[in-house]
Amino acid sequence: MKLLLGTANPAKLEDYKKFLIHPKLKLIKLKDINFIEEPLEIGETFEDNALQKARFYAERTELPALADDGGFEVDALDGRPGVESNRWLGPNATDQDKIDKILELMQGETNRKARLRFVTTVYFPAERDYLQTEGKIEGLIPEKANPNVRKGFLYRSILFLPQFNKYFIDLDEKEHEQLNYRNQACKELLLKLEPYLNA
Repeated sequence: MKLLLGTANPAKLEDYKKFLIHPKLKLIKLKDINFIEEPLEIGETFEDNALQKARFYAERTELPALADDGGFEVDALDGRPGVESNRWLGPNATDQDKIDKILELMQGETNRKARLRFVTTVYFPAERDYLQTEGKIEGLIPEKANPNVRKGFLYRSILFLPQFNKYFIDLDEKEHEQLNYRNQACKELLLKLEPYLNA
């Protein structure tokens, strides 16, 4: 079975190549078929966005397609920033602006639970059906952010992981692999794909 990976993000592509391994599964990249259109992300949830993107790629290429969506959820903020994680303070906000805003909103808050959550969808155009899985990394919002901020991964600097007694950004490679939420999602996805792969 061919499966189109609906992303041009190099890190995501590497993860999917590493975690989605099955003798009956052939992964296809967008550049393999010279596909350059991009879907809109207008859903209200990660599930909506992942499904919209997967359906977009599948219907235009007639291949089963995979897409994902995810972000940062803070319980005390009713799950915000959620699907707006990249753009909730507007197009000109910096990573530091977003970190500072969350810490400001969390002042005096006793419920510090938060998570990075990620939803993966595979859409089958012939069947008009889809599968979804999710992965997440649970932690707490500390009183202060880690001064180290990796561009594009700002929420790792304000997610503290009690099981490691570290900020997410400070995990070493081995610890990071233990928590890899794309790996979690892919393991579940391979199980759900079995009927399609063995059809």
